Amino acid sequence: MKKRLLLFITCITALAVNAQMTFTLNGLTYANCAESNHLDGSTTITVPAGTSLNGLITAVQIDGQTVNASQIKPNPITTNITPGELEVFVYNNKAYGFRFEEDIWFCAVIISDCHTNQGNDHDGTSASDLTTIMNNICNMGKDGKKKVSFTTEGATSLVPKTSIVFCLGDIDQDKGDDGSTGTHSNFLNATAEVCKMAGVPFIFIAGNHDFSPDYWGSSNSDRGVTSGNSGGANADKQTISAITTNNTYWNNEGIFDENISYFTSGSSYSFEPNHFTFKFKDVRFYCANNYWFQKPHGAPGLLSAATYYAPDPIISKLNTFVESHTDDASVWMQHYPWLAGSDCNRWWLDQNSGGYYIPASNSSSYGSSTSGIAYNDATSANTLKKDPLSAIMMKAAGRTGGKVQHFSGHYHRFYDATYTSTVNSTNQVHDYTVAANGNTDQSNNAYVVLFKRGEGVKEVIQTKF
Repeated sequence: MKKRLLLFITCITALAVNAQMTFTLNGLTYANCAESNHLDGSTTITVPAGTSLNGLITAVQIDGQTVNASQIKPNPITTNITPGELEVFVYNNKAYGFRFEEDIWFCAVIISDCHTNQGNDHDGTSASDLTTIMNNICNMGKDGKKKVSFTTEGATSLVPKTSIVFCLGDIDQDKGDDGSTGTHSNFLNATAEVCKMAGVPFIFIAGNHDFSPDYWGSSNSDRGVTSGNSGGANADKQTISAITTNNTYWNNEGIFDENISYFTSGSSYSFEPNHFTFKFKDVRFYCANNYWFQKPHGAPGLLSAATYYAPDPIISKLNTFVESHTDDASVWMQHYPWLAGSDCNRWWLDQNSGGYYIPASNSSSYGSSTSGIAYNDATSANTLKKDPLSAIMMKAAGRTGGKVQHFSGHYHRFYDATYTSTVNSTNQVHDYTVAANGNTDQSNNAYVVLFKRGEGVKEVIQTKF
């Protein structure tokens, strides 16, 4: 060990940068691996998950020419490689530093409530600032520096890099970029386009500022779904179009284990929430626009309001899907938190700040057609919606400490709490609510989430970009 340490000390400052050492790998080519270079001159080679590092190197090349591995100290072919540990190989008095690691870890960065260009009253973020934030997210770890340090066993030496980015709703202003056009171009240019250039998948969902709540304001007249170019119906159409177009782009890139697919009611309603699921690096993600109980609705007329329908068929399809994918490590996301906020439960009951909501026109097991629910009624929110949903979520694998892993936004502040079902205390949902980018009261405005392939969430850290 002392000899190895001495070799490290004498060689690390002289890692070769002009000549290149490469390897022939057992059963692999460099096309199967990810290679990243660091400021100290060392190189990390990431091999596919499940690859044995014992006997990995079968031959060595310097500048493309095969050399006798026994002339390298220590011999790379016979060296016992420790995952993540720096290995320094010396040839002709030049040192070459390498780290080898399995691709079993990946990181997501989660933001929410950008409220692009909406102003300080909504903790809004300017398009230019949001572009900077997204560039910083996409470049995390590329300089070889740790943005955050994980404590999870096996990942303590990991330099986190962004594998995927999520935004959990309220992407810009009510009804679109300027309150009328609904195109979301400022948000998309600052986020989706930045991620496309970086090759980092970007997924976003709708919040209540993007897909109409029953009411926009506190009165009994300001209905969210109204007709016309400046109405809520047009905003809904533009929002769902933006989400599905973005999803289609990443589907076509072929980066998912299983492409994005949607949970819909199966009826010909004008507006479906279009909740969706996909599988990425052996982890399944379930994503809801606003929340899983968002009601589909028909288009409003010039003189008539939109007609709302119960979400029961969507929840039924979700349950059936989960039951057939119980072995998938799952992670869940929606805009509304489970517990954060003093009026959290009214959001789950579709109520505005005046307690008004629009009943579904058909029967529902989830309180969507029940009149007279008290304002911000926790009992109704729990028994009608949170308890049934938590029971569905518990059927899937990927729980940490027995708890389903869930992420949300809307509250504009960080909040970390566990919801326990009032029906079955073993049904628990650990909800991480992420702060708004423009919230200046908290210094950390994003989550960096460590995942392990096939197992799900391992660690969640707040940070700022």
